[in-house]
Amino acid sequence: MHIPPYYKKPTWQTFFIGVLTGVVVGYIFFLYVYGEHTERWIEDNLTIRQELQQIKQENKLLKDDQHDLSQQTEQRLTIQETDIEWTNAEQLDLDRFTTHELEEQLQAQLESIIGQNIESLSEQRTLLIQTIENKVFNIRDVKYQLTVRHMTIAPTLIMSLEIDLTSS
Repeated sequence: MHIPPYYKKPTWQTFFIGVLTGVVVGYIFFLYVYGEHTERWIEDNLTIRQELQQIKQENKLLKDDQHDLSQQTEQRLTIQETDIEWTNAEQLDLDRFTTHELEEQLQAQLESIIGQNIESLSEQRTLLIQTIENKVFNIRDVKYQLTVRHMTIAPTLIMSLEIDLTSS
């Protein structure tokens, strides 16, 4: 089989040169368009990444602020500690050890209300008062009963108590 030598004819040479030139020009055009597209894509990608990083940082700051605010609000809305005041401890001539023992036993009784919501505790204040008043505290074979004179429900639960000696 014999392939005719078309490359020797000037018309075919012009055709092949035109095809080769078209391929080279097309490839250069493709590289240019692809490069422009890639460059635009990279720029868009970098700006989007920068915006995303900025939004993540803002989101983190807002979450931290929200967490701090909710924690502060929660602390304001829950019982943090209890403060006990004795109204007649001096009149009964109770020593500091006895009042300290009474306070320890009462704190053990009130341990469950620490961290409780102020609203729910204010709704159950009569139950809390009855619980304290119905409990008899025994210290060194002497029985004491407490009467609630005043109670302030706030982040610090303040109770003014009167001590009564019970005989049994």
